[in-house]
Amino acid sequence: MTPRMTESLRLERITALSISPDARRRSVPLAVVVQVMVLVLLTANLGRIPIVSTGGREAPLLVNDLAVLMIVTIGISAGFAARTFRVDNVTAAAALFAAIGAASAFVSARTYGLSSLALSISLAYLLRWVLYFGIYLTVINVVRDSDVLAVWSAVETMLLLFGGFGIVQSAFLPGFAQMVYPDSRVYVDWDIQGHRLVSTVLDPNIAGALLLVGLLVQLAMLASGVSVRRWKPLVLFVALVLTASRSAALGLVAGVAVILVARGLSKRLVRWLAAVGLLLVAAAPKLIAFGRAYGKFSLGGSAATRLITLAHAWQVFRDHSLFGIGFNTYGYVGERYGYGRLGGAAYSSDGGLLFVAVLTGVIGLAVYLLMFGFVVRRCRDIWRNASAPPAHRGIAIGTTAVIVGLCVDSIFVNSLLTTLVMELMWVLFGLTYVAFRATTPAFPAGPTRRTPVRTLA
Repeated sequence: MTPRMTESLRLERITALSISPDARRRSVPLAVVVQVMVLVLLTANLGRIPIVSTGGREAPLLVNDLAVLMIVTIGISAGFAARTFRVDNVTAAAALFAAIGAASAFVSARTYGLSSLALSISLAYLLRWVLYFGIYLTVINVVRDSDVLAVWSAVETMLLLFGGFGIVQSAFLPGFAQMVYPDSRVYVDWDIQGHRLVSTVLDPNIAGALLLVGLLVQLAMLASGVSVRRWKPLVLFVALVLTASRSAALGLVAGVAVILVARGLSKRLVRWLAAVGLLLVAAAPKLIAFGRAYGKFSLGGSAATRLITLAHAWQVFRDHSLFGIGFNTYGYVGERYGYGRLGGAAYSSDGGLLFVAVLTGVIGLAVYLLMFGFVVRRCRDIWRNASAPPAHRGIAIGTTAVIVGLCVDSIFVNSLLTTLVMELMWVLFGLTYVAFRATTPAFPAGPTRRTPVRTLA
């Protein structure tokens, strides 16, 4: 074992209870259940069940939420039933982050005189965050090394269907959100997006974030020598362009930069980027006209609105810099600042990591970044390990690129804390855990081996 791998294992602090050979065999089908969960994400905002209405906004339950709840319950229960349940430093950081968010919410409720209903609605967002983190626990406990590519294939298939439908929707179904929900309030429930790609999410910026995740992993796998059919990243790229999302475009640039730094120049990736560059040059007149139609070359409109919301978020952060205002009391606390609370973005703000700091302060932000740091360190060990399969190295590099890309993207749209985006993020984080264990000598994965109780320190 190399010194770097030993050091990485020390940081992993993975704890596992003993597992029997029979339990290992029983866990195999559960990876299929995870794949089904990923495919259900395709329903996105088409499957909304109204639960709570606050007057200014409805808080619906998605069909995808129910699928995640079912899969997480099955996965965690199966782990305990099989006498094995793994947690790691990412789990510890996530638990601490959630605890800070909850404690700060109770403090803010007293400070600002929030009602029990307001506090309950705020904490419901935290419970949803915790539920989606359960995806990570499910993946690391039920997915095996041999299932990694199958789970990624499910993610890729879902995103290709999502992007493919979005391309058709962009061309032939303008104003798609109003078609799906004809009684919705314009600019309160859903904006009018015209021919921008919204697909089943009904929001071009969140659609762009989802497509960004898949495209960056595909490009990382291409750079790592994995055989990737060129039409797949092309479909996702075209779909991403049709969102006309400036935040997703910046996230893509940042993510590709990470891939180049981690992998270096790859002939396959360079050829693909060159081909796409030629297509962009050829289509430049139409793309410029498309962007101008939606004000994408102007500092007014949505860009100016984002600057205002960022200024509001910064003011709240300055007043609550240590532990924040709690997860997710921003809509109610914002009223006390005179910001108003109406519309789809009423309970959140742009800013990405800044908004995380608004909710949990510099302490919570540090824990959140530490969680990302654990994943990035693990990914680095995978892609630097010459014995790791190219696909595993590609997923590791892609996951790191996704983290950076989403942090950039979320400056302009709250993608980091959007459940549909988080689902893909937690799946990828879990797959890197499985890939790391598979390439680490301390974790024998054969079906006839028994893993004793251990804590790596």
